[in-house]
Amino acid sequence: MSSHMIYPLTAAVAVCASASSEEVVPVAMLPAVPDPIGYAGAFTGVIGHRLFAGGGANFPDGVMPWNGGKKVWHDTLYMLDLSAPDAGWKVIGQLPMPNGYGVSLSSREGVVMIGGGNAIHHFREVWLLALDADGKPAFRNLPELPAGLAQMSGALVGRRIHLCGGIEKTDATNATNAHWMLDLDALDKGWRKLPDLPAAGRILATAAALDGAFYFMGGCSLAPDAAGKPARTLLRDAWKFSDGRWSRVADLPHVLVASGSPAPVAGDSVFLVSGDDGSQAGLASPTDHTGFSKRVLRYDAGDDRWTCAGELTIPPPVTVPVTPWKGEFIFFNGEVKPGVRTPQVFSFDPSQCGASDE
Repeated sequence: MSSHMIYPLTAAVAVCASASSEEVVPVAMLPAVPDPIGYAGAFTGVIGHRLFAGGGANFPDGVMPWNGGKKVWHDTLYMLDLSAPDAGWKVIGQLPMPNGYGVSLSSREGVVMIGGGNAIHHFREVWLLALDADGKPAFRNLPELPAGLAQMSGALVGRRIHLCGGIEKTDATNATNAHWMLDLDALDKGWRKLPDLPAAGRILATAAALDGAFYFMGGCSLAPDAAGKPARTLLRDAWKFSDGRWSRVADLPHVLVASGSPAPVAGDSVFLVSGDDGSQAGLASPTDHTGFSKRVLRYDAGDDRWTCAGELTIPPPVTVPVTPWKGEFIFFNGEVKPGVRTPQVFSFDPSQCGASDE
């Protein structure tokens, strides 16, 4: 079965509506980042009780890209003390360079920031953000990626970082299906090539780590259009990598792109929060867009089954990094409409979602 196709939405949305999609998904709001616009595609992670966030991109002059607005990549590094969040965010430094749309993961050594890019090129560099003896942020290099990569997805499975998908160049008209792994306990071996995803290459998929397996879900493939520009095909297939091989799991109820990643997990379940469900494709103008999917989808691995866990009541973000902390998952900024960022930061506790059964 090919995953390189556009799936019909009508039946899928009906399935989701039959589940608990009207239940409210509770979130806890954290202080907004001290930037009136906010960022999409930032890097985030936790060291101890401190949340770090940096980079990402926005349109600081408020002019959208279809009106000639210029997208700007940033390097500001913020910190929020999660033990005293009311104190607010502090600017504590800079990333090694302006950067966005890579992968960031929290490890016991610090925050791993992988790849990403800017308007000109995508990066091979991988950095570890840690704290020095004075408690100040310090970066050191980890093994580089085999090629520059952005808009890929990844998760930390035990001590092994898995990456899949993405594009190597800013003007790419095809996405990769390559799968890479870095063992944090064997850094001298660098990035190891693992079996490719047996499906279309893609960007903006959602990754997750659950019970020793790597999950990779949704996203969109790319192909050149008549003008040679990248055209997107939204996807709903979902995959699991375990014991050295890929296996296909139940398709998502509908196509979904740029959901929060790595996805929150709890017990035997993965939660996909927000995302572009394709329901507003073909609008006369991007300004007519009313926002992305409010749904939280729940995948139960034991039953290989998707249901709706409820809906968000805040503006649902996409291209948003997710950081686990004490059983909850922190969502930093993101995009709430085409081109429109948000400074909101919130925490999602999957244990507070309704049961997966109807």
